[in-house]
Amino acid sequence: MYLGIDTHKKYSQVAVVDGDGNLQDEIRLPNDRLDELAEEYAGGDAAIEASGNYRPIYEMLNEHLDVSLVNPSKNRIIADATVKTDRVDAKKLAHMLRADMLAESYVPPDEIRTLRDLVRTRKSLVEKRTGVLC
Repeated sequence: MYLGIDTHKKYSQVAVVDGDGNLQDEIRLPNDRLDELAEEYAGGDAAIEASGNYRPIYEMLNEHLDVSLVNPSKNRIIADATVKTDRVDAKKLAHMLRADMLAESYVPPDEIRTLRDLVRTRKSLVEKRTGVLC
């Protein structure tokens, strides 16, 4: 199964497509229930767009699914679409994933992500300290 997931801060729109390209299901659910969806379709493939809040969703889904992080600016079919709805975007993601036509973004391994978090936290603390001193 191929899952196209259009994510937002609090909810996601999901389209599920089978190997023949037939739409099997469309679901809109809160992000805190995406783990249930991942368990239901364990072993399948999923595509989500890179956004400011992709990381917790990526990590939750990646436990059960093979997740592709999609670069939205390099996937013209989605970025330049005249009809932009969550349902349409989710279906296009699922169909493009099935056809192996998605431009993916690099997702570093867990160790690198952890180190990056430490650097971001340190940078933030140094900036706060500097703000207090000035």
